Amino acid sequence: MEFQKLDQKRFRSKSSIIAEQILQMIRNGELNAGRKLPPERIIAEQLGVSRPSVREAISALQIVGILETRPGDGTYVSRSSAIDDLTQQAMSVLEQSDSPYEILQARKALEIGVIRLAIEVATDDDLQKIKEAWNVKYEKGKTREYEAYSMRGKEFHLSIAKATKNRLIENIMDKLLDAMNQPLWVNMRRVYYETDDSRIEEMLKVHDDIVAAVLERDIEKAIKALEVDFNNVLKQLYHQND
Repeated sequence: MEFQKLDQKRFRSKSSIIAEQILQMIRNGELNAGRKLPPERIIAEQLGVSRPSVREAISALQIVGILETRPGDGTYVSRSSAIDDLTQQAMSVLEQSDSPYEILQARKALEIGVIRLAIEVATDDDLQKIKEAWNVKYEKGKTREYEAYSMRGKEFHLSIAKATKNRLIENIMDKLLDAMNQPLWVNMRRVYYETDDSRIEEMLKVHDDIVAAVLERDIEKAIKALEVDFNNVLKQLYHQND
């Protein structure tokens, strides 16, 4: 079993083309139900693409039930027959979703400046709202409500954007954060946390560090903690099956 180098077509995402190749291998019997996929690193090398594109393709096929991830083991084909309807659903997920990887890159570039400005101009009331938004998100994480934890991320990060007193920044952040509440993002983070229940603690700790730095009005400390947060999220989404 070997994947073929991608011949990308115009107006198609790489992840959707990768998903189609996996599906074709299932249809022609190269990948039967119960068969384990190669590590994502190997698939990416054979296809000549980046790991993020492979991870997003696999996530879409997990969402519709064609693939499944077994904690500590790898990704397996969960069904190999009657997959035509599920194929359309998977393609729809990929074509209608922005790449979480690209969104994260945009957020990291923007939010470093946002947190700097927020600390410079925030009122005490703004800081209290940031703290309250984090407390709500924190409780969802502690009770292992993973989807709710991810969804509450918008309120927390938007509370920092609102503290800048800049409506344009707030509107841009609002759109970027909305883009994270899509099936690919939610599924990829859920799988990461469910694979190892202790992983959520790392994320709670780094967000505690971000909030503490903001409340102390320590710009350098806040930016450092924010960068750690984004690096952790990238690890969560794209390096689950090294």
